[in-house]
Amino acid sequence: MKSFPNPSSLLERLITGFRRFSRNERIRGFSRYGFLVFFSLCGVLSAQAQARYKTLGLEKVNEADTLRWCWADTWTQDGKRALQLAQLYTDLFTQRIQYQSNQVMQGMDAKEALDEQDAYWEGLRKTYQDLLKQDISEEEKADIRKLLAEIDKNKAESKRQVSQQVNNLAQEGRSGNAGVNPADFSDERLLTIKRNLRKYVLGRKIWGFDRVRDFRNGFAAVGYTSDDDFGDRWGFVNREGRLAIPCVWNDVFNFNNHRYYKTSVYDNPQDEDDRPWTSVRKGNLVGMIDTTGRVRVPVRFGFANRAQIVFRQTEKGELAPARDAKTGQWGLINRKGEWKVKPIYKNEEDVEL
Repeated sequence: MKSFPNPSSLLERLITGFRRFSRNERIRGFSRYGFLVFFSLCGVLSAQAQARYKTLGLEKVNEADTLRWCWADTWTQDGKRALQLAQLYTDLFTQRIQYQSNQVMQGMDAKEALDEQDAYWEGLRKTYQDLLKQDISEEEKADIRKLLAEIDKNKAESKRQVSQQVNNLAQEGRSGNAGVNPADFSDERLLTIKRNLRKYVLGRKIWGFDRVRDFRNGFAAVGYTSDDDFGDRWGFVNREGRLAIPCVWNDVFNFNNHRYYKTSVYDNPQDEDDRPWTSVRKGNLVGMIDTTGRVRVPVRFGFANRAQIVFRQTEKGELAPARDAKTGQWGLINRKGEWKVKPIYKNEEDVEL
């Protein structure tokens, strides 16, 4: 089995090599450029690690098919095989849709389209005739009579064009399906590929989630559509392909791995942190959970535009702006969800960190 480099060990070797590089008096002047190269390489490695776990979406074969999503570890032979099968499934499903589309075109009947043309032109004729009965000038009546005189000619030409278009589409459908064997993408064939695919994906399972996101920091957010007025139901699967956190939240963010950040965690998926928490929303209240699903910041703070709690390092420790659910006022909380600056501010930007 082909081995893949460990990003951590490779990164350590890069750091060691760069330090040796920078100690060399002859080339120390180029160290600034070395930094650029070094961080570029770090970015590549980080992106590679992030892309390791691929989300595979599989369209449903029929109404009885509930299997829709799975994940593959692309650094393993099983993962590579999963990608191959998923691509085969996608290709065959695309062929199936094209075949069905061609069948529709092939079976098109010009009569319905021609009847619609008849109705359009006869309706236009009646409109012109009604206009002639109104109190309008003789010049306007003369123009309308000219339009009436051309209706039959325009109607005939329009019907000829529609008939030709329908015939062309029908021919295109017949040509598109010529030599195609629908057994190649039958329900049985597609479902068989799905069953085989299970052997190679994380957790040996294909899930029926309605919504999924890519892996971030070891977890992928997954959700089911809900009639709940507050939104869908979200949870997380882990790198073993198991549901690690049940789908009970109305909204979630990717697990934070950058301790003091100023923008959305979606914008900083590569930064490292030893405290991976994520913001969650339940109804109109927000809080934070850890990777075990344990609530770390109580879900009792007000939701305002975004359901995200952002902690930053300050002179008073790690603090985050939060909104009092009862008053709508803003203050600062610590990692336990305790108020460190009372919620007395009208806007979030008024709170000084």
